[in-house]
Amino acid sequence: MFKQVFKKLDKEISGEIALNFVSEICRYHRIQASPGIRAAVNYAVEALKGFGLDAEVHSYPADGKTLSWTSLHFKEWDCKEAELRLINPEDEAKILARYSEAEISVIQRSFSTEGPVEAEVVILGKGEDEADYKGVDVEGKIVLTSGNVSRVHELAVEKYGAIGIICDGMFVRPPTLLEGDLDDAHKYTSFWWSGGEKPVFGFVLTPREGRWLRGLIKKQEKAKDPVRVWAKVDASLYEGAIENAVATIPGETDEEVLVIAHICHPKPSANDNASGCGAAMEAARALQRLISEGVLPRPKRTIRFTLVPEMAGTYNYLAANEASIPKMVAAINLDMVGESHELCKSIFTVLRTPEALPSYVNAFVEAILDEVKKEITAFGGGPKLPLFRSTVNPYSGGSDHYIYADPTVGVPCPMLNQWPDKFYHTSADSVDKVDPAMLRRAAMLTATYAYSIACAGAEEAVWMAGEVAARERLSLLEYVHGVVDGALDPGSEVEDPGRHMAEALVRLKRVLPYRLDRGAEAIRSVSRLSGGDPGFEARAARLISDLERLVKSELKQAEAMIVDYASARGFAPLPRIRKPRVRKLDKRAAGIVPRRVYRGPISSRSWVRRLSAEDREGLRRLGLEHPAGRSVGSVALFWTDGVRSLAEVSELVDLERGSTDLEYLVGYYGYLELMGLVEFV
Repeated sequence: MFKQVFKKLDKEISGEIALNFVSEICRYHRIQASPGIRAAVNYAVEALKGFGLDAEVHSYPADGKTLSWTSLHFKEWDCKEAELRLINPEDEAKILARYSEAEISVIQRSFSTEGPVEAEVVILGKGEDEADYKGVDVEGKIVLTSGNVSRVHELAVEKYGAIGIICDGMFVRPPTLLEGDLDDAHKYTSFWWSGGEKPVFGFVLTPREGRWLRGLIKKQEKAKDPVRVWAKVDASLYEGAIENAVATIPGETDEEVLVIAHICHPKPSANDNASGCGAAMEAARALQRLISEGVLPRPKRTIRFTLVPEMAGTYNYLAANEASIPKMVAAINLDMVGESHELCKSIFTVLRTPEALPSYVNAFVEAILDEVKKEITAFGGGPKLPLFRSTVNPYSGGSDHYIYADPTVGVPCPMLNQWPDKFYHTSADSVDKVDPAMLRRAAMLTATYAYSIACAGAEEAVWMAGEVAARERLSLLEYVHGVVDGALDPGSEVEDPGRHMAEALVRLKRVLPYRLDRGAEAIRSVSRLSGGDPGFEARAARLISDLERLVKSELKQAEAMIVDYASARGFAPLPRIRKPRVRKLDKRAAGIVPRRVYRGPISSRSWVRRLSAEDREGLRRLGLEHPAGRSVGSVALFWTDGVRSLAEVSELVDLERGSTDLEYLVGYYGYLELMGLVEFV
């Protein structure tokens, strides 16, 4: 279906051209709703126009009051200059941070100071808990912290009267990012105002600078001569505009395929996410050229490229184009795709759609990735091998794809990503960490995906359905093998091997019907491409019947293998696994049927601000007590349809993720109802 397209693109797509796009975008300080991101969007639009694409700027209000579904539009922010100087002790006086040297050394969206400010600096712990403030007087002072800046603002500034914040925290993610690895980098730190917060300014120090300043503060405390700084911020937060860059390769119908990449983040932010924009722009340039030269025919469906402020721009675009959503056949999101594997320690990753929205796009993007990986002939003339690391992972959120793939939107959207990235969200995310070869691979995959789906009809739907079915079979076989292998060879930590084997059988009998259902829905989803082919339904039914037979056969073989092995080890008959007792919590969840009030995933920041201080604290504590709660809640919302009870939603979350947390969900949905984001029906 796609290999001829792939070969033609292979002769045109250039990693070096993509890298040039990345280098240009990195010149701009791209905070969402700011002059810097506007300049980057304008650059992208003009560049794409120059290649013959129909490109334009889409503008939306940045006023702090307009909503796109649940997403509050930021106010526009502009910083002219900001400086932080150490003035006491005089013999240590120096500049600690200056916006004109490093824009990232200011906490983004800082308010202006009313002229220069001189104040004492005091050390907090992280500043996220009340205990951090016992015996520490922060009123009228500037606090030095490594904690979450939003939480520090809430306590240190709003509750205890601090006038400014200095942050010196840094990520640590063993084994690829260890303590001290980024001692001289600034961490991307921002305020995210929802309206009504107490104004404050802030600066960011590197970990090395922070350690030095902490040591000096402690030394001066003993001398009873406090450390003092001079600070000035010239910035403004005002009602302005926030923009998307939108470019189009027109098709013959009103259906469309979308390519998304976010263009925001502080200067330079090369891999996150100038790389996604560069790869998307190169895919657009190459397709436009091949189509205009007649090498590729004009597609049936329109291909639309959107370079957006992350998530905010996608909310804005979709909310403004709701009537077009039913015509959006598929999408793909590019987020951090250009990493040098050697420097960033990354793995090229395809993230699938959520299982609440199973789709053919997962099998298709994996098939293209397999083609991209055919780079060098193996020793002895075997099959071609890749020169880069790659994997395919289940759905996770965190970028624009999760808005498209929300079932209330219903546009299947996988994501291309690289993780872990050692330099993520720091000033060290610079162009020298970007690999043009990786940009080329991402652009090849993206262009092939978008163009092939844009051209697909009844003939391609036959191939696609077969591809989906084949990959679903492999996935089912791999899953059964993994469960059986874990049952027969569990490791020394299992105290009761017989019970462990019995539980594995119960798990197979519970999960396989679910996986069969999701696979069947993925096959059925191909009908969107079939153009009303009357024979498609029968072909899909045959493929689904084949899957059903495979599941029955594999379950029978797995059960026989586990029972035979248990007998050989003297554990037969296997113990009976009783159903867990129904708890009060289960009964309560069974009586809650939540309905989502707004379309799209919940952008909750401004809504949380509407809660009372007591309820905000309760929600925060709920998250701390349930560390996996955020991801559980995100997946649960995709299964929430106004018909399923919360108990049923939790069961589906467990089937998708392999775990759930009903206690968290009951509490979380209670707060969602308080915020007016769900109703109980």
